[in-house]
Amino acid sequence: IIVPFFGLWYRAVMATKPTLLIIDDDPEMRGLYRDRFKEAGFEILEASNGEDGLEIALSQQPSAILLDVMMPKKGGLGVLEILKTMPATKDIPVLILTAYPADEYKEKSLRYGAMSFLSKSETMPGDIVEKVKVLLSMP
Repeated sequence: IIVPFFGLWYRAVMATKPTLLIIDDDPEMRGLYRDRFKEAGFEILEASNGEDGLEIALSQQPSAILLDVMMPKKGGLGVLEILKTMPATKDIPVLILTAYPADEYKEKSLRYGAMSFLSKSETMPGDIVEKVKVLLSMP
């Protein structure tokens, strides 16, 4: 966008907020992370199941995705596997955030391309916000 400024023309750089897609079937967890990430300057997209999450990820191409493992319709590992094979979404950082921190889930998540595997009970929301900001090179 070119805008006038004191008789001269300058190119205006429009700052855009990073967008986070939260895919979790627990409305309280989505609400908690929605509030924390909004406070940190993110635009938020939400899905309550894996199928809707895939559709939103493909159509909106968020900056990052927080993904639960155990969900209705399509589980998080299935969603992750599809996201990482689609050209439009393969480079979006995905963080797995789950109440089921079993080693088999962690191993598969990292093998499928997740950037991180976090336990809901062992990781504070503020730490997750910071982790995402680091992944996106935000101050």
